[in-house]
Amino acid sequence: MLQIQLGRERPADPDDSLGRRTIGWHPGMTETQAWQAGRGIWKFNADRALAQEEAQIITTDGEVLAVAKITGITKHGDRYALEGELLLGDPRVGKPTETPHRSRNSVAYF
Repeated sequence: MLQIQLGRERPADPDDSLGRRTIGWHPGMTETQAWQAGRGIWKFNADRALAQEEAQIITTDGEVLAVAKITGITKHGDRYALEGELLLGDPRVGKPTETPHRSRNSVAYF
């Protein structure tokens, strides 16, 4: 599993290649919003990311915001964004992750 930890919501760069106005998480966001906020744009090992079956988007407190099946990646300069199928209603959403994110990096592999 690839896990992406999001910080608090803040404005995205004006030239965000995913067209987002904000990045990060805010209380009450939907799974779809969490996936859009968390799927990119990151520096990660593309081969290692593609070897994972799922991505989990979590808060800095370890709450699962969204889970998606990874179907590919897109390149954005020297960074990447995940492509995937959001698993709406996954029972892990809204609960603490079973794999605590102890890395200082936003992206971790489990």
